[in-house]
Amino acid sequence: MPTTAEHPQNALTDADRGRYLVTTASATCYSLDLDARVLRRVASAMFNDTLSLRRDGDDVDLLEIVTCCVGNPMVVLINLHVPGVWLTTRETTRVVSIEPISEPPQRP
Repeated sequence: MPTTAEHPQNALTDADRGRYLVTTASATCYSLDLDARVLRRVASAMFNDTLSLRRDGDDVDLLEIVTCCVGNPMVVLINLHVPGVWLTTRETTRVVSIEPISEPPQRP
């Protein structure tokens, strides 16, 4: 079923394709390009206590979407290209929206 205002995107799976903007309860945004298999995290400027994470604002290799569903935390496996570390698990605060985007995300 296509995503529309009446039928919003409620979940993503690792088998999905396309580009999406996932926003969490902490107002942090994640751009996911499921065709290129990259993720970019942009921390919220609204919350001073939002943690800064390694490689914020950079594209990182998306290895797997473990879970991504509105109302639950998103869990992904990523590769940060840290020597000796093959993958990193990222778990977000609760997902509040998943929106398809048509253009590649722009760097802040």
